[in-house]
This record gives sequence, structure tokens and C-alpha cells, in this order.
Amino acid sequence: MTAMATPAPTASETGPLSSSVERDLETFRDCSECPEMVKLPAGSYLMGANSADKSEAPRHRANVGRPIAIGKYEVTVSEWNACVESGKCDYKPKKVAASPRAPMRNISWTDAQQYVRWLKEATGKSYRLPSEAEWEYAARGGTATEYWWGNGPGKGQANCKDCGGPWERKIPADVDAFPANPFGLYGTSGGVWEWNRDCWFSDHSGATSNARPREKQHCRTRVLRGGSWKNDASYARSASRLGYDTDVRYFVNGLRVARDL
Repeated sequence: MTAMATPAPTASETGPLSSSVERDLETFRDCSECPEMVKLPAGSYLMGANSADKSEAPRHRANVGRPIAIGKYEVTVSEWNACVESGKCDYKPKKVAASPRAPMRNISWTDAQQYVRWLKEATGKSYRLPSEAEWEYAARGGTATEYWWGNGPGKGQANCKDCGGPWERKIPADVDAFPANPFGLYGTSGGVWEWNRDCWFSDHSGATSNARPREKQHCRTRVLRGGSWKNDASYARSASRLGYDTDVRYFVNGLRVARDL
């Protein structure tokens, strides 16, 4: 598959890019049951934040050196069930979600690895979880504000408990219920926490300028990004991050996939 000719967007300190950027980005599916993917150009941006949450510091420049593809949406219940029905994903939720378009949740990092392995075997393509640097690049959509839409939570921009718009305490909204960011990605703020490839480090000290995942020996805790529908708006910021045990399922944790081009 050929790389995109679309130039990398320039980060803006004032807000999101023009909607024309979203229209220029190509989408595809590798199979009928595969997640819809968006091709993103290579680019450079300021990762993290110098905020009260020390895990987000120091802010530093990160370079996504080549085009990648990332899921347009969080992996849905119906997409996950296709893996379960194939016999490649072990976890089958006891309770059926309200909608097949709801984000799959209660997923451990180990479960997520089963899902991306299934996609790789089914398609012959290099599916994986995004690195933390790739994830934030995608979530920001070319912006440098606290949220992709600006420096405040606004109203009705994300699926979290104090973000406005449709909200249900027990279950998250469907993956396309809220607006897409300038890259055309849905649910990067709120919805479910999304697993990344990286081992958890307490902050960004020592992070390299490239977008490779950070690893260490005997890694038992991995990174989650994006906040969830059960959290307040502060967790929906582009720089927000958490760590969680790889083998533990938690009801607000899900995933979004990436793929090399």
C-alpha cells in the first residue's frame, strides 16, 4: 500500500485544523469485519503537558516519522465478537451491550493482544496497538490545545460524565455519537480508555523523540489513554494518561488499533 502524499499538518496553539484536512485523509477496511482505518501522514507535534499531573510532563517534541493507519473508531462490540466467533479471542462478555456499535470494554491489555493477532492472521497486515506517541498524535489531530477542540471541555464534544450531550451512567455511547477530531477520528476523548503498546513510566522523562513505544524488562503495567464515559472531563484531555496491569480487566478499558502502512 502506497504512502500518502498529504503533507503533515502544522500544530496550532489556538484550535483544530480546518475540516478540509479530515476530508483529505483516506479510509479503508482490510476485511468486512475489520475496523475502519484512517491513513495519517507523518508529522511532528508537542507531546504531553506541563500541568498539575506530573505524569504528563515534560512536554516534548515527538516525531511520527512515517505514515500510519489508526482506527477511525474504538473497537466495537460487533468487531470484538467477530474475533470471539473465530475462536481467537477468549473474552466473551456476560452482559450484552446496548448496541453492537458501542465500544468494546472490560478488555485487558492481554485481551487486546489477542485481538490484534487475530487481525494480523486474518489479513496478513501488521495490525497492533498504537504507541503512546502515535496515539496522542492521532488524538490531537494537528492541534496543541488541551482538547482537540480547544482549551476547555466545552459542551457535547465527548462522552464523559460532565461533558454534555447524550450520557448514560451505566454504558458508554456508540462510537460515533460525538464529533470527530480534525483527523476524522471518533472517541479519542471519553468513551473507553484505550490501551497503548507502551510500558508505563511515571512521566515522559527519558522519552525519545521518535514514536516508538517505551519498553522495559518485566513490564506488568501498560499505558491507557483518552479517558472514559465514567470519568470527568479532565481525563478527556489529549495529554491525559494512566497505567494499568496488563492481565486485569476493568469495565472502562477498551482499545483502538493501529496498522503499519
